[in-house]
Amino acid sequence: MSKINFKISRPILYSLILLAAVAVVVAAIEFGGVYTEYRWKKHIRDEAEAKLAGEVNKIQNIILSIQQIPQNLAYVLEFSSPKKDHLRFLLDAVVDNNDEVFGSCIAFEPYSFEKDSMFYAPYLYKKNGTTVYVDPTDSSGFYFSSDWYLIPKKLNKPAWIEPYYDVGFSGGNIIMATYAVPFYSYDGKKESMQGIVTVDISLDWLSKLVSSIKMSETSYTVLLSEAGTVISAPDPQWAYNESIYTLAEEMNLPVLRKIGRNLRLGKSGFVNAGNLGGKKDWWIYYMPIPANKWGVLLVVQED
Repeated sequence: MSKINFKISRPILYSLILLAAVAVVVAAIEFGGVYTEYRWKKHIRDEAEAKLAGEVNKIQNIILSIQQIPQNLAYVLEFSSPKKDHLRFLLDAVVDNNDEVFGSCIAFEPYSFEKDSMFYAPYLYKKNGTTVYVDPTDSSGFYFSSDWYLIPKKLNKPAWIEPYYDVGFSGGNIIMATYAVPFYSYDGKKESMQGIVTVDISLDWLSKLVSSIKMSETSYTVLLSEAGTVISAPDPQWAYNESIYTLAEEMNLPVLRKIGRNLRLGKSGFVNAGNLGGKKDWWIYYMPIPANKWGVLLVVQED
């Protein structure tokens, strides 16, 4: 049987070797680029996580301390039968001794404070370096249908109320949030709700704290409520006028809806938001604040 002899000319052989060498170089370059991107993503994710974790823990501790104020006040009311002067003293103690608190209210169920009074809800708040006491008979009867009263009553547990622009006591210039706590009476057999204790806080300090969280000159942060409402953002027009869901629609970024849903589930994450109309991609690391289920987004541009 005769042998088949394959003979490759030198020019062809050199061309094949050159093509193989080019292929190796191209593969190495592509691998190097992929590996560099992987290293950058890992580095930026780790740095963003560490940065946010520290700041969120700081915010969490402040929020927990604020929540403790009306919880303690509710405890006092459940084990005492305070008179009007005593209620004023309690409100003074809450508002005067807590810098974060703008105002506090003790709102009673119908006829539960006085048998001949359907409502009673004294309120104390800060104004121009002093405190102002609001007579509980001034239009207080409308509070039964207010979110700060109705939501914790229906849930039968403390609740944070969605942030809002205060158009009354602060003059409409402050974004506020209210934490409301039910208090009860016991007759030996069952408990019945007697009213709601609230603390109102200005969110200016929290917005400033969140805005100071940066990783580069181009990075920025966004603070969201539990419902996804924007509390703080680089664009001041977003605050309270936009939510992460409306922004997802307006910016055609479905990933923002995913972030909103994950934050409500208490999940953190790191996602690509695309180039947002520029040349480089933006990445978002997001993390919930466990105490009130709000969320913080750290937005970073890719190097």
